[in-house]
Amino acid sequence: MKTVTATLVIEVLVDCPVCDRLIDILREADTDGYDHNDEGHVIEQACPDGNWYDKHKKFSVSDVTCSLCKESFNVNGLEW
Repeated sequence: MKTVTATLVIEVLVDCPVCDRLIDILREADTDGYDHNDEGHVIEQACPDGNWYDKHKKFSVSDVTCSLCKESFNVNGLEW
């Protein structure tokens, strides 16, 4: 039997509330060049220790700027 290695792909997707574009807040190309995951801030909130349900209620990322329309918004809460 052969063995392979898995790849974990993480996206944190939001719809821009202004232009409705789908944005991955982990991709700088989607967030007007800004790294919201600096020092693991987003990943730590998305994949926390303990009960994800309770911690995802407190998920937040501030000042996300859409690369398309250049409008900024905040993200509160995370569904999965």
